[in-house]
Amino acid sequence: MMQKESLHLENMPINKGIVEKLTDILSTHFSNGFRLNSPIETARFRAFADEKSVDVSDMTDHELQSYIEACGTDCDGKVYVISNEAIGHIKGLVDKYFADGAKAIFYAAFYSKNEKWLCEASIVSEKMLVGILRRIYPCLLFTKTCFGYSDASISEVVDSEIRRVWGSDVLLSIGQLAERLQYVPSERLRFAIGQNRDFIWNSQGTYAHVGHIVISDDERAAVNETAMRECNVRSYVSMTDLPLGDIAERNWELSIAAVHNAVYSVCLSDRFDKRGKIITRRGDVLNAMTVMKNYCRNVDKCSLDDLLNFEKELTGEIHRWLPMEAGNTVMVRIDKDNYVADRYVHFNAELIDKAMEPVIKGEYTPLKVFTTFGAFPDCGQTWNLFLLESYCRRFSRIFQFGTPSVNSRNAGAVIRKSCSMNYTEIMADAVAKAGIPLNEADVNSFLYNSGYTGKQTTAKAPEIIEKAKAIRERRIA
Repeated sequence: MMQKESLHLENMPINKGIVEKLTDILSTHFSNGFRLNSPIETARFRAFADEKSVDVSDMTDHELQSYIEACGTDCDGKVYVISNEAIGHIKGLVDKYFADGAKAIFYAAFYSKNEKWLCEASIVSEKMLVGILRRIYPCLLFTKTCFGYSDASISEVVDSEIRRVWGSDVLLSIGQLAERLQYVPSERLRFAIGQNRDFIWNSQGTYAHVGHIVISDDERAAVNETAMRECNVRSYVSMTDLPLGDIAERNWELSIAAVHNAVYSVCLSDRFDKRGKIITRRGDVLNAMTVMKNYCRNVDKCSLDDLLNFEKELTGEIHRWLPMEAGNTVMVRIDKDNYVADRYVHFNAELIDKAMEPVIKGEYTPLKVFTTFGAFPDCGQTWNLFLLESYCRRFSRIFQFGTPSVNSRNAGAVIRKSCSMNYTEIMADAVAKAGIPLNEADVNSFLYNSGYTGKQTTAKAPEIIEKAKAIRERRIA
């Protein structure tokens, strides 16, 4: 039974004999706690006291509640009786955990692991548990989230605990660590290990210890030499181009991602930066567009997903416009999802331009106007709007391609190279000729539905409207 320090009523000490009798009533009839300052609870308590022949008639409600407070543990306005058996069980679990070398116990993890029996013992909250622990272990160090034998920061405590239990294993999952550190929350383990450079992500929820990965001195030297040479020549090198030798085979437990991370950590981290699989010299500013264009020049074929994934490895993000711009500049886009090197397409510019002429009546027309390709000569690939866009971008003698932004919606216009208008002026001219009302809703709708833009709204709508008004006024005059 947990009891508070000696209380006094009107300068008189509380009678311990009465406390014991009232404790019996409290534990028997108020296992879910006695709510202080509740007239109904107090009246029930008096009734049970009468049944037990415990005379509390001379006590005021305030005096009786003070006695009840002395019988147990107060938590959030309710008094609970905690048995000596429950206190002993808590102490036994804590002592055993610390005896194995642990330095800290997190309240949330301890309560979660033991919640069923703690609730049955009327320890109904983590807050109540902390109060009990403070009384059992007055000499230990207590923080907001944990207690034990360390006054280090939470991150340092968790790091230390992970190292303590890791042992000789190469790989451990978060689940396995949680079994060894049952009173450290899994999310704390996951965060700590993710921030610690001594541990490497291997696969979902599984990590490797760098200190247990075997890489020879000769392998380290070869990796360093190749990385520096390649970075001097083209400012970066891919992990896949480094001489990894027998590292993967020797450390067979690791995934290829973990092997790459280990090689970087052990061999390169002191002088190089790593973005995904891309290695650069420490402090160098990487021109992502240049690197992506170089990548496109050195592949025969690739998918849009390949380019997006490469950008993510390169920059850690996906912007879409960057890989598409690189692909459009260097390669030929043969459909929505795929690019090929120039040698896989054979454009006869004279015949293709001649086939396009009848469709383009003025200086420009939306790309989507081209709906059939029967008049187009064979080029080694199946004609479609993506292929036509690529042709206009780089190969036509007469036409070029314009668009507000690179996209996969075939939004944009085929424009004669002799046209002096920029793309905003072209859109304004098209709006003026269409005779539509010059308000943002109608203008945005026209541009999107006609295929000049790939989005339903454009930030340039106000400028386009002003230019279209001027064009109409000049024509009227």
